Amino acid sequence: MLLYDGECRLCRFAARCIVRLDRRQELAFLPLQDEAATPLLTAVPDNERFDTWRLASRDGSLSGFGAAAPALLAAMQLTRPLGRLLGRIPDPTLDRAYGLIARNRGTLGRLAPDGPAPRTYP
Repeated sequence: MLLYDGECRLCRFAARCIVRLDRRQELAFLPLQDEAATPLLTAVPDNERFDTWRLASRDGSLSGFGAAAPALLAAMQLTRPLGRLLGRIPDPTLDRAYGLIARNRGTLGRLAPDGPAPRTYP
């Protein structure tokens, strides 16, 4: 399941793009602000809840930041090969790339088409 900031224009845009790539509906999507996300984030301190998007695995584990991107891509059949390829990049490098984007998400968000926050959670 992808948990993302539903109040961030760039995050909503990214989530909508991932929904389109997820043709087999292998992932669920839930904004971090949704009340259904609260029980999934019990291991995350409140002051860190919006630090990054989160990928929640079936076993309840959470990952995030750039290092979780290979797992996100590997979770969908269409992007699985890209996930394996991205998995060869060291986690600190992926985290730095994510940090660059995250620090500029306000500016980048103004360039992204606006739209609703996808929610595909039971």
